[in-house]
Amino acid sequence: MDVVKFQKRLQKLCSIAEENGQVLSQAQIRDCFQEMELETEQMVKMLQYLKTKGIQIQGAETEKCEEPKLQSGTRMPLTAEEKAYLQEYLNGLLTEEFEEQELLELFQRTAHGDALALGKLAQVYLPVAANMAAEMNCEEIHLADLIQEANVALLEALEQEKPQVKNDQWLRLQLRKGILAAIEEQTERKFQDDSLVARVEKLESAVKELTDDDGETRFTLDELAVILDMKTDEIRDVLRLTGDDK
Repeated sequence: MDVVKFQKRLQKLCSIAEENGQVLSQAQIRDCFQEMELETEQMVKMLQYLKTKGIQIQGAETEKCEEPKLQSGTRMPLTAEEKAYLQEYLNGLLTEEFEEQELLELFQRTAHGDALALGKLAQVYLPVAANMAAEMNCEEIHLADLIQEANVALLEALEQEKPQVKNDQWLRLQLRKGILAAIEEQTERKFQDDSLVARVEKLESAVKELTDDDGETRFTLDELAVILDMKTDEIRDVLRLTGDDK
């Protein structure tokens, strides 16, 4: 790892956080270090540093009005199995075609609480939601789950009381925002899981190195905290996960 480059990126990230009220999104962190290919343990250390600076880490904002964009590096082409699944899913949908004016009328009726119109629009846009999920397919979440998230976003959008003016462009934007939110949530969860795995591996390695031949540990919890630069409560949590808290 280029230490000088890393330090400059970290300083830049801290400056961004200061401008944003000591808050960073997971996407901002990923974008800042995406070319450096940091190992999980290095990411953990970096996050620990940010926390010591009083910087909070939150999910990326997805409620902006402009067209949201998929973060670079997440999109993945469909595998043969995913293509087969998508086709089978689409074949199982009941579809009905409407003219543009008919669609506008359905949107207007839906805006006024017409349940029948809502059902018809949902039927029309289920294939749209599935294809959009396939287009935004990524490694962080399975295609089937992403399609399900798109369907949830579809129904939630159609049931919104506002805005009063709803149309095809508006609904497609809501679908994309819903899919992106699901991807961001899953990405952050994976990010946290990887950090936990790194902490467990780090602690297990230390326990192995600091254990006598007879299996007795040669360190106290406080000593281990100093050695590993970890909090004692954090070590206790990891030990509980590994079953070594006896």
